[in-house]
Amino acid sequence: MENLVKEPAVAYGNRFTPEEYLEMEWKNGVRYEYWDGELVAMASPTLRHNKLALNIALSLKARGKKSGCETYVTEASFKIAGGKNYLLPDVIFTCHEEDLKAERFIQNPTILVEVLSDSNEDYDYHQKWKVYQKIRSLRDHLLVSQHEYRIEMYSRQNEHTLFCYQSFEGLDAVIPFNDLGFDKSLAEIYEGIKFSDDITLAEKQP
Repeated sequence: MENLVKEPAVAYGNRFTPEEYLEMEWKNGVRYEYWDGELVAMASPTLRHNKLALNIALSLKARGKKSGCETYVTEASFKIAGGKNYLLPDVIFTCHEEDLKAERFIQNPTILVEVLSDSNEDYDYHQKWKVYQKIRSLRDHLLVSQHEYRIEMYSRQNEHTLFCYQSFEGLDAVIPFNDLGFDKSLAEIYEGIKFSDDITLAEKQP
């Protein structure tokens, strides 16, 4: 695990038991994920990162209420079966009965969202995805860019089918959340977020 991720999302030097990890109190706003004995410090989220996660979470929460599902943002932990990994996706959406009764961890997510940061992009793309795709309850996994209007999505109909990959680019693109029965445009997800290219294009308008 020494080369798991790059700075500032790095593996903490010592090894810990799950019980030690769960008893720790984090300081200075640093969040850690737990990977089979090692701690991985997560990059501090930018305001843009926070806004994207919140935009997505609010959409899922509004739809989830109708079907009795719950949406969690940022601080909610996701426990992998067996307790070897405790992860912190940016958004967790679950409809599982056990999760709806849980007080501390989600274990059966339906949707997981990661807003990509420069320091954790490779970590989210490769290390975490290897774990996520083995989750029986998972139907949709979104990887959201902070630098362009782009969202990548892995989705499947049920636990017995393979994940299909789709890439959505531009504010006119629409993401289907088939299990929830609604679509969401990138314009809504990126609401309130501007990139430098947008300003340049606006300045060129007559």
